[in-house]
Amino acid sequence: MSPKLGIALTLAGAALFLGCATQRELIEKRIRQKPQFFAALPAEKQQQLREGSVSTGDLRDAAWIVYGTPDHVFQRVTGTVTNEIWSYVSYEASFVDSPRAVYHPVRVARGRTLWRYDTVWATDVYHNPYEYLRIEFHDGRILSFQSELQ
Repeated sequence: MSPKLGIALTLAGAALFLGCATQRELIEKRIRQKPQFFAALPAEKQQQLREGSVSTGDLRDAAWIVYGTPDHVFQRVTGTVTNEIWSYVSYEASFVDSPRAVYHPVRVARGRTLWRYDTVWATDVYHNPYEYLRIEFHDGRILSFQSELQ
């Protein structure tokens, strides 16, 4: 490999790696998007949000700063009470090996081509969704949250 190509690949890899924002960087970005809300919070709560932590009773904007935009939002109606629920979803990859039929050309005598049947093993990748976080709000405040980490 030429030195120029090696340097180019190294720089491309570094740019790709550095392009991924950390959770702390995402929180800081969201804080900049809601500066009035964040400035109105007490210093202890600001530090708690910067550390990526929310608790029951916190406002909806505090949850948004820490976790970002939910994947799904729905309503739960219980009697006369309507609660908003935010759901965050991720995907888990599963790999399944399976046989596949293939046909390939085979040259035979006098320039003829025949098609031969064969079987190869291939890996299929399935992306299975799962909910890793659910936050329930009542009157704009966190009522409860369920996480796979709890």
